[in-house]
Amino acid sequence: SSPFAAVTINAPPSKVWNILTDIQNWSTIISGIDDVVITKGGPKLEVGLTWDETRVMFGRSETERMEIVEFDDDGYVLKSKSESCGMLMEFEHRIIANESCNDDDGNNDNGSNEKETCVLELYYTSRSLTWMAWTFAWVGLLTRGMMRKVVLQDLNDIKAAAET
Repeated sequence: SSPFAAVTINAPPSKVWNILTDIQNWSTIISGIDDVVITKGGPKLEVGLTWDETRVMFGRSETERMEIVEFDDDGYVLKSKSESCGMLMEFEHRIIANESCNDDDGNNDNGSNEKETCVLELYYTSRSLTWMAWTFAWVGLLTRGMMRKVVLQDLNDIKAAAET
């Protein structure tokens, strides 16, 4: 499947990963997030880490409880979920190294073999957990474009932080 949103970042994947997994500081990096409160686990990234994420959506301040369900430090994959109003929302961030910036010996311009450019992708799925949520699923179709715009801004904020 194709990503819900993606951005190319002029930074090594490890730098982007460090920003992406620094959840407790997202509110200082991602302009759409007003506050993050770690509620279980942390500060180290771990399965089961939960946090309350507050942001303004559709003109209202909303707080969602998020949880890490899987991650791969070596493969740069972070999966999280949130349950709200009878809906399960699943998010998967992937950082893909862009190999085109390496020279013939596999090194980049700074002499290391780490890629200097990568793509940050977000995959998003949602499904109804209750009959009531299922009856309002059409609202998600109407707001999908706005949701993509919000997510793309989040990714661009991570990009800006990584490229500095």
